[in-house]
Amino acid sequence: MKRETIPLFIFFSALFGICYSGASWLATIHGTLPATWHFAFESRVPFIPAAAILYLTIIPALMLAPLRFPSRDAITPIFFTLCVETIVASVFFLLMPQTTAFVRPPTPGWIGTIFRFADTLNLQSNQFPSLHVAFACTAAWAYGSRSRLPVRLLLAAWCLAVSASAWLIWEHHLLDLASGAALAAICLRSIYVPLQNREKRRLLWTELWCLEQCARFSMRHRRYVVIFAAIWGPSLLHWRELRVVRVAFCTAQWIDDLLDGDRKSKREPLEVVDEFLSRNFSSTVLFEELRRLDAENAFIALVHEMRRDRERVLDSARWTSEEIDEHLRRTFHLSVELMLIVTGSRARAEDVPALIDALAWCSTFRDLDEDLRKGLINIPMEVSDVDEWSRRRHAEADLTLQASSVQIARLADRRSREILGMFQRSIERFSRSAGNPYRQTIGTLMDPTPWPR
Repeated sequence: MKRETIPLFIFFSALFGICYSGASWLATIHGTLPATWHFAFESRVPFIPAAAILYLTIIPALMLAPLRFPSRDAITPIFFTLCVETIVASVFFLLMPQTTAFVRPPTPGWIGTIFRFADTLNLQSNQFPSLHVAFACTAAWAYGSRSRLPVRLLLAAWCLAVSASAWLIWEHHLLDLASGAALAAICLRSIYVPLQNREKRRLLWTELWCLEQCARFSMRHRRYVVIFAAIWGPSLLHWRELRVVRVAFCTAQWIDDLLDGDRKSKREPLEVVDEFLSRNFSSTVLFEELRRLDAENAFIALVHEMRRDRERVLDSARWTSEEIDEHLRRTFHLSVELMLIVTGSRARAEDVPALIDALAWCSTFRDLDEDLRKGLINIPMEVSDVDEWSRRRHAEADLTLQASSVQIARLADRRSREILGMFQRSIERFSRSAGNPYRQTIGTLMDPTPWPR
């Protein structure tokens, strides 16, 4: 078992425990449960408590998965298949809670101990469909897909024996077993088989990584919740087309957080970013998507421009107004250019220069206090009166926003107007709420220690 499979093993165990026990608890608090669907002839099925030994073999069978599939890539198909089966079955357990119609006789001895253990694990109300059968079918199929015919036949026999044991110890009825097998068949066909394709596995993990990053961004600031909705909402109808938007945003923001110190790193962020660009970037989904749009160089140029802020922090550098403005304009020119390309817009950053300036102003003053605490100084070195400088820049921003509004309205491309209009409105809201809130905080930060030159 490799380390990369351990988190998946733990995740599935936790998911199963929460869903399976949670569904049983929620169902049983409502009182008496109806008996599950069954046939009259099932009353003549013999009760064989020793079959509980076979019934319990599903536990070591599933625990073998990380050994049979020792890498994250290899274990992905069975991992997601089992997770989906667990979730779907739990929904049925909640919507249609049932209990067995069998009345089991007392079972003494060591066989009785094993049977009672199996019965305890089964809990109450989780009858239809039988997850035991679904898991047995899935495990047999997954292990057999890499085995020779004799092993496949042995696994098929084991699967049938486990399924029969659930009937013979009176834990499930025939329809429960059939529905469990049907659930496995559907999930194997729709999840396991497609994920045999390496490219689909890579895309799946990329999408999950994007969701993880968005969750972490949103925990840091609620504005990322709005961005998440703005990107993932349209993606529901154009998933393939907008994949590059999702991946590009998450990757760029991850790099920005890393360089800004918002994402903790055991290594120097510049080393991590440089390693990503030199070793990993060319093999990512993002690189392939950007290359298709002839935009990979724009992304690399953006990252190199973003690196300069980290270098400024390490050097305790303080720039002139011209140097800061040039850096911010180039950063946001590349950002807007890349965004317009990946969204399929016909406009380009050069069509909205005022919006670039407005974004630069907003970024400077929105994060000014936080940047100062991190050692990133965006107040020009020639500024002596910070209060007057902030008032002047705010007045200039109002004029810039008026100009950018006109430039956006003149764009012929509707998609470009809609996308850039969202940024325009966001900056306008910040401009109205900002006023001149910088005086006290900046003064506090400046007083104790002279700024480095």
